[in-house]
Amino acid sequence: MRLFSNAVVRTFAPQPASSTPASNTAASIASDPGASNTDTGPDTVPDPTPAPTFDLTQPAPDAILVDGETIVAIGTRAELLDIAAAQSSTTAALASAGGVGATTVIPGLEIDEIDCGGQVILPGFVDGHIHSIMYADSLTDLDLSQTKSLAEAVAAIRERADSLPVGAWVVGSGWDLNKWEDPSYPDRDLLDAEVPDHPVAMWSLDLHTLWVNAHALEIAGIDSTTPDPSGGSFVRDDDGQLTGLVREDATDLVARFIPEPSREDQVERLATTQELFLSQGLTGIHDFDGIASTLGWNDLHAAGRQDLRVTLFLRSPEVPWAIETAWHTGDGDDWLQCGGLKLFSDGALGSHTSHMSSAFPAVDGEDENFGVVQMTEDELFDQAHIATEAGISVAIHAIGDQANHHVLGVYDRLRETTKAAEEKFGRPLRHRVEHAQFIQPADVARFAELGVLASMQPRHCISDLHLLHLIDESAQLAAYAWPDLLDAGAHVVFGSDGPVEHANPFAAIYAAMTRSNISGDASTTFQPHRRLSAVEAIRLHTQGPAFAAGLEDRRGYLAPGMDADFIVVDTDPCVAEGLNPEVAARAIAGVAAEAAAQSSDSAVSRTSADGLLGYASEEALFAHAEAIRDTRVALTVVGGEIRYRA
Repeated sequence: MRLFSNAVVRTFAPQPASSTPASNTAASIASDPGASNTDTGPDTVPDPTPAPTFDLTQPAPDAILVDGETIVAIGTRAELLDIAAAQSSTTAALASAGGVGATTVIPGLEIDEIDCGGQVILPGFVDGHIHSIMYADSLTDLDLSQTKSLAEAVAAIRERADSLPVGAWVVGSGWDLNKWEDPSYPDRDLLDAEVPDHPVAMWSLDLHTLWVNAHALEIAGIDSTTPDPSGGSFVRDDDGQLTGLVREDATDLVARFIPEPSREDQVERLATTQELFLSQGLTGIHDFDGIASTLGWNDLHAAGRQDLRVTLFLRSPEVPWAIETAWHTGDGDDWLQCGGLKLFSDGALGSHTSHMSSAFPAVDGEDENFGVVQMTEDELFDQAHIATEAGISVAIHAIGDQANHHVLGVYDRLRETTKAAEEKFGRPLRHRVEHAQFIQPADVARFAELGVLASMQPRHCISDLHLLHLIDESAQLAAYAWPDLLDAGAHVVFGSDGPVEHANPFAAIYAAMTRSNISGDASTTFQPHRRLSAVEAIRLHTQGPAFAAGLEDRRGYLAPGMDADFIVVDTDPCVAEGLNPEVAARAIAGVAAEAAAQSSDSAVSRTSADGLLGYASEEALFAHAEAIRDTRVALTVVGGEIRYRA
């Protein structure tokens, strides 16, 4: 057994509102791991807003007892030692242990004690939407995210090219014309002049537009006569000549010529990326890089080097293979799980390709632009229907409000097929919308009515602050509307969309709390009435992904019988100076809007009209949010083993 002690344990364990939580420090033990968990079949949709058992006005537990990969008990150190002794039929004195992560073997009890140094234990975070292979590549490719002009970007590309053999591809990402001093689209003229001896391919920050030079187009066999593929385009000037910008599905026609690292090199890149994720408090991810990540994680798994739990998602071309090999959502083992199928409805806001009901402002003399329809509603339905019948859930990318409207229409049409597949395969198929950034007001409630999960990324809100002028305010869209969806009864899943955003979940919690730029400038706040408390945001990073993966009876919070996935950090997200603990205890519990309406204390709801979330002032809120943003992870435990130690 292993005892993690000298900590403040925040379990986030849910409890029905009708029940009375036990004392925070009363130890609980599971004689049968998993016996204390709720049995949820395919037709059961648990309450998305259960109250956590911890009470911020009372002392927290200070220890967790683990046996193998499972939590045995949570309580005080003394209580857990008694439990361990009872299970071992022996007792022994405990030698002192010093320092965070120090280990002491307790004679007779055969138990290791890990001293957590008085820090805080939280459930392990799971990133509900990330691209691990792209993230791994981004750590070695050229990063243009800090460039402030087209000329600066080209200079960086030239510098990288000078470090490579002549003719080698120069690949990178991160450019964002909306942040440049002259916010106009780049073209290939400067690239052709400055880097004629290398093919160049630079992804935009949102990864939906590729900026290339003539050399790259030539290698790909693309010229002015090449037709635009369905769901994508080659941008042309007034004379019909290619500008070097390639959008959406057309990028595949260039990207397939970019040399990929060897399988061995890719695995090593993935191992390095895994270490980064663990250091940031991630114990699992939902990976959307299709077969590339499937192969990489399988190789790590086979080599005994996988330390992170992964749910894998397919891309559309892989569906025939998945059906032939009997890939079913929920299959797999404790470390590699089969997820669903990723489809695309539209593009991205920064590339002006998200499908909107109102046109984007005209740029560079473009025709009226409502974004890009990558797949029509009928096309989406056909693909989703095939997957669902085969026992594969569906996750559809939709950023624009019109895209979200169409996707909800797809899921409405898919209801009977989904129900039949759930009965056939004996498991839930929890369909998702990826991003759901802009939603028509009438569609918010449809997420809950259709049982569709909203997979969202808080960092997008604050990274897009400079883009929000592109949205027609008269449409009164629900933008980054996490609390609206929760109050409607929908399930929300948080993630990063890395490498579009950094994977650090603590920065995402800051974004959800403040809706302000990452530096802490309160004057940049966007719609403060839609802020979320720290604990609500954490719940969506833990219980949200667990529910999405059908693992809510094993992961997402800390309790006896649950998987021993947790982290030790230096900041307590549940308490702060200037935060009313009783108000916060109710607000962070995710109490439904109906309950708030019945209370005389309006602070019961997730949010408040002033956006202060129970803090005494805006300064107090930001002070706590910034402390959470800067949280350091001391230990990351996955499956009961320490996988990262600072």
